Amino acid sequence: MDTQCYPDHIFCIDTDYVAPGIACAYIVQDEAECALVETGTGPALPAMIERIEALGFNLNQFSAVIPTHAHLDHAGAAGQWIEAMPNARVYCHPKAARHLIDPSRLEASARGVYGDAFDALYGRLMPVPESRVTVLEDQDSVHIGQRILTAHHTRGHADHHLCLWDERSRGWFTGDTFGICYPNMQTGDWPFALPATTPTQFWPDYYQESIDSITASKPLWIYPTHYGRIAFDVRTAQSLKQQIGAYAKITDIELAAEQLQNITLHNLTQALSKQEATTVLESLSQDLALNAQGVIHRLANQAR
Repeated sequence: MDTQCYPDHIFCIDTDYVAPGIACAYIVQDEAECALVETGTGPALPAMIERIEALGFNLNQFSAVIPTHAHLDHAGAAGQWIEAMPNARVYCHPKAARHLIDPSRLEASARGVYGDAFDALYGRLMPVPESRVTVLEDQDSVHIGQRILTAHHTRGHADHHLCLWDERSRGWFTGDTFGICYPNMQTGDWPFALPATTPTQFWPDYYQESIDSITASKPLWIYPTHYGRIAFDVRTAQSLKQQIGAYAKITDIELAAEQLQNITLHNLTQALSKQEATTVLESLSQDLALNAQGVIHRLANQAR
């Protein structure tokens, strides 16, 4: 499904990143006002606009565009949305603002990771006018009608990451902080989530602290960008922390990729049958390859 309607006036829209069911953005509505949480990428904009309009919204209703961090599957279309939404501002982490205002360094870094695939994945990056950017310090809020979304800085996946707490739904919009939880990872005894440790800012201690902060609020729902709403389960949080702790113990760059596979399979079998776990593990090959890059980057920096 390319759109999903949840209670509490929250809507999920597929952003067509790589394949269906990989990444999404969320609409949060109160009265006539809306926020778009995450932006998707430039190539997805026409399809996303169609989906927004099919839900009965128009772009003039949007007062806020809120990427959780500046990685391009989360913020790559920020400039396009600001051009398309005349009444909207971009709200972001202070360390993300400079990348959205001038995305040239971000693009250069991403091209180094994705190479020739960059243009098809991300298209042209448009800068966001500085006059339409508002930075969110830790505990700052965005008002959508009478609804309040509160920003919490959550390091570990990226130093410029924030999550949004929505008291009305008792839910967190977690970006990558609560890991990756595709639909095929949600069918076991509890939702299994894979940490996201893409280069270049994987900090295990901060990552675990961020998960503890999310857990401490006793949420009912998690809205990860990858992908779609899940019911909060403390076992998901515990598994995430266990995986991150195991990642932090890896010391051999040559064995990192193999060890990530073993760590993931072990944790998958806690939530799923062995056969289901093996199938899910195979589907995570690209995510684990990126995770390995993050682990290896951390090890290389420690060795300097």
